[in-house]
Amino acid sequence: MRAWFAGNFELCLELCDAVRHRDAATRTHLALLRARALLRLDRPDDALRSLQDAAAIPAGTDESITTRMLTGAARVRRGDVEDGLAVLVAAASDARTAHPTIRSEIALNIGLARYAKGDFDAADRVLTTVARDADLVYARAVQYRAWIAAARGHNDRAATLFAAALQQLDECRHYDAFFEANCTRALAQLALERLDREIWPVIASRRTRIDWSVNGLAEPRFWTAYCAAGYQLDIVGDPLGAAREARHAESIAVGNAQRVQARCKRAAVARHVGECNAHRDHAESAAELFATANVETLAGDEKIVPLVLAEELAGIDAVRAQGLFELYTRAQPMLPVKLTSHSPATEAYRSLVEAAIAERGNAAVAIQRYRRAFDIYSRIGFRRRAVMAALRVATLTGDRKMLAYADRVTADLPPQSWLRREVDAIKQRRTGLTNVQREVLALICQGKSNPEIARLRDRSLHTVRNLVARLFEIFEVKSREELAVECVRRGIYSRS
Repeated sequence: MRAWFAGNFELCLELCDAVRHRDAATRTHLALLRARALLRLDRPDDALRSLQDAAAIPAGTDESITTRMLTGAARVRRGDVEDGLAVLVAAASDARTAHPTIRSEIALNIGLARYAKGDFDAADRVLTTVARDADLVYARAVQYRAWIAAARGHNDRAATLFAAALQQLDECRHYDAFFEANCTRALAQLALERLDREIWPVIASRRTRIDWSVNGLAEPRFWTAYCAAGYQLDIVGDPLGAAREARHAESIAVGNAQRVQARCKRAAVARHVGECNAHRDHAESAAELFATANVETLAGDEKIVPLVLAEELAGIDAVRAQGLFELYTRAQPMLPVKLTSHSPATEAYRSLVEAAIAERGNAAVAIQRYRRAFDIYSRIGFRRRAVMAALRVATLTGDRKMLAYADRVTADLPPQSWLRREVDAIKQRRTGLTNVQREVLALICQGKSNPEIARLRDRSLHTVRNLVARLFEIFEVKSREELAVECVRRGIYSRS
């Protein structure tokens, strides 16, 4: 049980197998414990087989109710959602005299089944019935409510709930490393996509304290490093740190699907900093690795890999990128219950990649897809990707509103962050200042008044006023102070 409560489910299974003396009661308890561990490791078929090993259990006992609950949960996780839900509802009906924690655990699994069906309102309602004193069961209910919020596109609420779930874990009588690792992974993705610098220190602290050597934590460990690479580049503006995180993600990847994604992240880092040869090398290496994979075995979040690779190949091999895109569209849909998240972001990402592929040959389609991606991303609060889509639309069409959105959303990011640098680069290209405008701009930044500028430039005061007014329009500011600050921030003028 110690291994179970520690979230070390692989060790829990090993210790169950090591128990030699097995009377009927022991065999039953071991079968139930094994089934629980196997479900947490997403092995529902093995869990069902384990439950068959349980000895005959009298109806109405806690053990009988628990067996039915685990059977229903396993069927839901294997994709037989309706069947599993029926078993769970029947178990709940017969559990009125069962231990309160068992009743809460049944509610938790019913909530998961409703979530898998896409009935988010019903799922959220049943999860709120989980008793607070159910310890880890209650903490997991908060976590599932966070996934529901993410699935509905309410990502600000999702971030709040994930943070609350971790806080609840800290207050629990028992510790679950699996729970902490997966919540940390979820928060890492949300911090990256929401451009949330306040919550990242929490993630960094959790990341250092989790014992990642525990079996079963490989996937959240990989995804946390993967998100950290994007955070370092797009938000912090540290391309070397981003490259190191991406390389670390590749070194800890489990299976070729994750390795392909990590290499694509390394390619993206190179692309964003203008290292074209490195980008091509990493992208082609990822494509070669993907070619060795059996695409039929891609499961869960791995099904997105063809899109990730297509995004990196779009600019260097559009034909291969299109083939990968079509491979993704032909694949069987992902089972919602198998995903850590099945939010609208998946559809938005598909549109974003489709736009990147179309950009080389069909600008009209590319613009349409970028706008669709922007609409979804901005609606669900995925500001990072929304900015990326907005910048492409602004570049292809000159859309001032898209550029204004990107400028506003990234205003608080460090000037060296990749997103902020992209915004400034487009604004700089749009500026197109003449030599006279640059000279007047420099004098404004030095604190010179209009009469002083007129005298120094040997121009009329009327001309200087018109020049200053035009500069206000170009830089979209309302005062000389704002203009000076903006010029320094963009690197157009240095006070040194």
